Amino acid sequence: MKNFHLSKLEGMSNSINSLETKYQKNFINKTVKSKGKNNKKRSVVDEIRERRPVPNPWRVGEVAQIVMKRNPELKGRSGQWCIIEEVLNFSCLVKTWDGIIQVKIENLKDVYYSSKQQRDMKAISDRLSQIPQQQLEDSVKKFLEELGKIERPFLTALEDKILTLIETET
Repeated sequence: MKNFHLSKLEGMSNSINSLETKYQKNFINKTVKSKGKNNKKRSVVDEIRERRPVPNPWRVGEVAQIVMKRNPELKGRSGQWCIIEEVLNFSCLVKTWDGIIQVKIENLKDVYYSSKQQRDMKAISDRLSQIPQQQLEDSVKKFLEELGKIERPFLTALEDKILTLIETET
């Protein structure tokens, strides 16, 4: 009698195990299929943004600094200052020393300049953007690139003279 009950229990245990395995495989297949429906890769940050949109804190005309923060598209631009030209939902169009680019909010850092200092930086930006980039020698481009990374809201007297010379020669 005991052997009969044990074999019956073992049989039930085997069927339960097979049901569990079948359920797990079915669950895994459904999970994989649901991920397969959305071919677009989304980061965790993008998913959080969609759930709780945060208003863009930037305003047109503000000065910001570009921070690379795991964004390979900004390689070589980390540390550059820029002027906010247009505010979008999750990014901004910014003017740098060599043109206008789109930058995500998390790749912009406030530089805490007064309104006068921001106007001075905008004036420098306007001067830099008037210079045609195609005709410049590499050394002049490097100089302008360094002006795009200065960490102060003004040019020294020498920098101003060199920039004026570049403006008149191009």
